[in-house]
Amino acid sequence: MPLNPAFSTRITLLVCVLALTLSSFGVLEAQVDRYDNRPAAEGDRDIRLGGYLDLELFMNSDRLDFKQHRLVPMLDANISENVSFSAEIEFEYGGASAPRGDGETKVEYAYADVDFGGWTLRSGAILIPLGSTNLYHDSPMRQLTNRPFVARSIVPSTLTSAGLGGVWGADDGTWGMEFYAVNGFQGEDGVGGYNFNTSSGIRSGRPSLKTNMGDRPASFVGRFTYSPVLGTEIGFSNWTGPWDDAGELDLNITVIDITTDLGSWVEAVGATILNFEMGHVSIDRDAAAIAGGVPDDISATSIEVSKKFFPDFVTNLWGDDSSCAVTIRWEEQDLTGPVTNRMTYGFNMRPTDETVLKFDYEQESIEGSADPDGTFIFSAATYF
Repeated sequence: MPLNPAFSTRITLLVCVLALTLSSFGVLEAQVDRYDNRPAAEGDRDIRLGGYLDLELFMNSDRLDFKQHRLVPMLDANISENVSFSAEIEFEYGGASAPRGDGETKVEYAYADVDFGGWTLRSGAILIPLGSTNLYHDSPMRQLTNRPFVARSIVPSTLTSAGLGGVWGADDGTWGMEFYAVNGFQGEDGVGGYNFNTSSGIRSGRPSLKTNMGDRPASFVGRFTYSPVLGTEIGFSNWTGPWDDAGELDLNITVIDITTDLGSWVEAVGATILNFEMGHVSIDRDAAAIAGGVPDDISATSIEVSKKFFPDFVTNLWGDDSSCAVTIRWEEQDLTGPVTNRMTYGFNMRPTDETVLKFDYEQESIEGSADPDGTFIFSAATYF
């Protein structure tokens, strides 16, 4: 029922008089300020913004592609002495609104850490600790442009899932451990097919940040690292949990990784870094999954050696912080089909440790097939 206009006018005048009367006692303030605990954009909080950018060029007899692959802002904040926040947002190929519609925008990770003294509670979009490459994947950090097979078909880098868990470590850095309960892989595609296959492994079945597909049990993932000497880290990682919608078929991923500075063991070789990573996936299958082409066991191995040196032409050009490196990497991938081998030879120049120009040559060999053309790859990457 609409209000009488005269009554409405009286109510408006009454409110105005009440407001003027109260204001005579001082400035009006809300009894509950809902923004008291919201931090200002500028203030005493320790907030750090950075990130990295890369560009890639691929060339062979059938291909010439420029790729503005990644623009990745990174944000870190110390909320208090015992609480911190960290996030990384990735814009691939121009982001989700790229003109051709072939870009992607996604959260690489976003989590809060709460320090409980002897351990840290971590919750949010977790960067999954499966092997070293998924954790240390930044383009400026890596010596070669393409990530290894292990980080593509075995651990679909960058692998993230929603969940929570804990982080532990020795004060002297000799050991560390992460363990989480998270949303699991989604091996079914929702239309009667499967996201696991013999061409891309388990890459298309990555977990969701939104759902664990109903009442399925959580998946569990953890990584333990041991560092016997400075410059050496040995890691063991494992994932276990259901992959089908019903939660009846399990997926198990195991990754072993070793990173070591060979110069710390044999002084004569100088600054030479060895990276080894081996991953294996075991997939439970029922009759429908077997008929649908889901593989039961897939694996990949990568061995990379990189030698750093400081030629005069580089240090004269860019200063004492500049360097070069030569890198060779051998890989093998078995997705329950023809085995693929790949050799990559790389040379790079770094004006600083944070910026790199890479020149790679990559050659694949597929069992039972003629070798495809080798590919020349140039890329530039920098932190900012």
